[in-house]
Amino acid sequence: MQNIKIRLLTILIIFSSFLQTQPCYAFDWTSTNIQQLYGWGFELGDSERYTTTIEHANGWKYGQNFFFVDLTERDDVGLEVYAEVYSYLSFNKILGTNLSLGPLKDISFFAGLNISNEPEDDHYSAYLAGLSLDLSNQYFDYLQIDIAAFKADDVKNKYGLQITPVWSIPFELGSLKFKFRGFTDFRTANTSNSGNFHILAQPQMLLDIGDLMGIKENSLYIGSEYSYWHNKYGIKDVDESVVQAMLIGFF
Repeated sequence: MQNIKIRLLTILIIFSSFLQTQPCYAFDWTSTNIQQLYGWGFELGDSERYTTTIEHANGWKYGQNFFFVDLTERDDVGLEVYAEVYSYLSFNKILGTNLSLGPLKDISFFAGLNISNEPEDDHYSAYLAGLSLDLSNQYFDYLQIDIAAFKADDVKNKYGLQITPVWSIPFELGSLKFKFRGFTDFRTANTSNSGNFHILAQPQMLLDIGDLMGIKENSLYIGSEYSYWHNKYGIKDVDESVVQAMLIGFF
């Protein structure tokens, strides 16, 4: 019960902070969602886990911003909090021109921060900076590839590389509406102390039950997320494969 109270308080703090700062910015668009996930088969810690994820993205005059926070209750360490925050500056928006070339619609410079409250004695943090390629077209809600230099605080005097495709594809089967969305992180050996290349992929297949129930299209989805982590945390031969049931609401 104490962990549930802490989780709810954390969510309230995050949203309160966001709402208080929102009037200071002229956003062109915003998108927020809350996800509930449950699965088992995790490596390095509790096998069974329940996670709440908060995601937010917005667009503004010169680019866009994105963050997510994962809140996971674990028997071994208590409440684990992991977050990633990114800010993008669009060349098209800054220069006031159109740099599109074939499938490439825009290029953005971005910087990011990855943080966690674990490990308890040395909290994880990493910093990213690089270029984002916007490949969006009529078939995707969004499609981009981020290419970034990666520096983890616990890796001394070494810089790695992370390449991340991110996508969301809406499609229909008869009267049913779906989204196939997700990302894949490819990280070189120097991104972790263990010194091994690793891959984290988390595709999601979602059914629009908000539309089915007559509530609102694109507001409530049910489905699953498949999480595959090759060499988890860069540790050789620790491969994680987990299917999670999920519910996601968009605001």
